[in-house]
Amino acid sequence: MRKTILIPTDFSAVCTNATNHAAKLAENIGARLIVLHVVNPDSLSFIKGNNLEPSYIDNELYAIRKRLEESYNIVIHTIKKEGKLFSVITQMCEQLKADLVVIGTHGKTGIQKITGSHAMKLIRALDIPVLVVQKRDISGGYKKIIFPINVSTEYTVKVDWTVFISKAFKSDVLLFTMKTVDERLTKAMNNIVEKITMSFEEHGIKYNLTEAKKSDEFPEQINEFAVSNSADLIMIKVDNDEFEPSFILGAIEEKNIFNSSQIPVFCAQKK
Repeated sequence: MRKTILIPTDFSAVCTNATNHAAKLAENIGARLIVLHVVNPDSLSFIKGNNLEPSYIDNELYAIRKRLEESYNIVIHTIKKEGKLFSVITQMCEQLKADLVVIGTHGKTGIQKITGSHAMKLIRALDIPVLVVQKRDISGGYKKIIFPINVSTEYTVKVDWTVFISKAFKSDVLLFTMKTVDERLTKAMNNIVEKITMSFEEHGIKYNLTEAKKSDEFPEQINEFAVSNSADLIMIKVDNDEFEPSFILGAIEEKNIFNSSQIPVFCAQKK
C-alpha cells in the first residue's frame, strides 16, 4: 500500500526546506504528499499585521504545489483547515491515515508556532513517525543513515523504516551501539544487534557496526559520530526506552533532534 506523508507548513524558510525533504522522500518511496496549513490566530495575526490579502494562504499553498510538482515527479495535495495547530495535525493524520509527518524547525528558539520546542509537543501528540528537519537541505538524498542501538526492547518500527528508506536511496546504514560495561547488558546488546543485522541482511541493506567509545553521554556521541561520518539522517526511537529505562520524551533525545549540525532526525514511534 502506498504511504502517505503529511507536511504542515507555516510558509517560513525552514518549512520550505522541510517540504523539499518530504517531496524528495515521497518521490523516492512512491508516497503521496499532502501539504497542510492550519489557520489559527497566529496565521490571521500575521496576515493582518503584514497587510496581506485574505487569499494569501490559498496563494501560498498553490505556489508550493506548483513548485513541488515541477521539481519532483509526484502529485501534491494541499489542505487549509482552521483550528488549533496540534489538534488539527493529529486529526488530519487520523483522517488521512498518514504514515509519516515531516516538520521544519528552527530549534528551541523558533519564532513560529509550528517550529522550535513545539516540535517536541507535536511528537508527543502523534502516534506515528515524525521526520524533523532544520535548515540542512535534502541535497543528494539520505545516503548515510545513522542507526543508534541501545538496550531497547523493541526496534521493529525503526528497522522497518530504515529498510524502506535505505532501499529507496541506496543508503549505507551505520549502526552505532552503546558501550556497555555490565555483562548482562552486553549479552542483551549482542542479541539486539544480531536481530537487527539479520533483518538488514535479509533485505540486502549495506551496513557497518561501530561501538561508542564511552559508556555514558550516548546522545552526544551519536551526534559526534553522525558528523564525523557526514551522515544525512539519524534514526531514533521516541516511544519507549531508546536512551534509558522508563523512557520519557524530553531533554535526552532533544540533543539529537536539535543537533547543531542540523542533520535531519527520523523519530520512530508506534504508541
